[in-house]
Amino acid sequence: MTKATLVLVVSAMVLTTAGCSTNGSSAPTTQSAAAQKDYDLLSGTWQLTRGVVNGEPVPLSVARNTILITDHNAFRFPKASGVGTHPAGTFTVNPDTKPKQVDSIAEGGLHAGHLTRGIYEILDTTHKRACWGPPGGPRPTEFKSAPGSGWILQYWKKIGPVPSS
Repeated sequence: MTKATLVLVVSAMVLTTAGCSTNGSSAPTTQSAAAQKDYDLLSGTWQLTRGVVNGEPVPLSVARNTILITDHNAFRFPKASGVGTHPAGTFTVNPDTKPKQVDSIAEGGLHAGHLTRGIYEILDTTHKRACWGPPGGPRPTEFKSAPGSGWILQYWKKIGPVPSS
């Protein structure tokens, strides 16, 4: 995979899969105490520190420029990705599974309305990781991205709170 293609694929998949919801609403649904705790821990401004797409490492320059803002169950990317996906959506977490599960739906773009299934782990208060399957595809079962898997592995570092509007 060429570097340019990888950049486009990573940008598209990050924007498509970073946020999720099973109901399409930006309002949080009734959640368990564990889910509310995870939404609180996941809320903030995050920078991608490392990623692997279908077995190929994300270039460091792409990771440095990939910023994600999550506010409970809503997400947005404040920087343009340069690809045809809309940089906003919602997500739903299920912390009662092993590994924890996350479902996302992007609001707009190539995969608008398609469910993207993933898994996540909050490593500590400032670090998280996620692994995503392709839009409409099966959920990953482990934090890996082997060639041919179609999976996206992401490591994030919290760099600040949710910015005020």
